[in-house]
Amino acid sequence: MVEVVRQDNHITMDVRQLIMQGHHPRGEILQVVDTAPPNTVVEIHVPHRTQPLINALEGMGLNVVVNQMGAAHVRLMAVKM
Repeated sequence: MVEVVRQDNHITMDVRQLIMQGHHPRGEILQVVDTAPPNTVVEIHVPHRTQPLINALEGMGLNVVVNQMGAAHVRLMAVKM
């Protein structure tokens, strides 16, 4: 299960451990993003560049910014309009 931290108009999900344990939480992540209100900042932490997730978010109309934060730590940032 994806843990979601909500603070005002900011949602953070850190799914690095889930992915490293072999889980694929893309569906849960997309559901959280889909139900978020407009003008929500979405921050997703993953262990590597997850192109299928990036493609799915972009397919929802989000522009995704990808930052390599360190070894096994990539941050995806987007604003839901």
